[in-house]
Amino acid sequence: MSQIDTTEKLSGTPETESSLFALCGLGVAGIAMLGWICALAWIAWRLVDWLLF
Repeated sequence: MSQIDTTEKLSGTPETESSLFALCGLGVAGIAMLGWICALAWIAWRLVDWLLF
């Protein structure tokens, strides 16, 4: 197998930078989603506390 054959096969793979950017974007979206869930849980906790006591 020559070096030219291996480079032609590797050219079809996705770029590492774009997949890393996508993973970072998913991480940021996950952190934002957890933040919203925590904020909604805190608001619900305060509302129940206000209604019951």
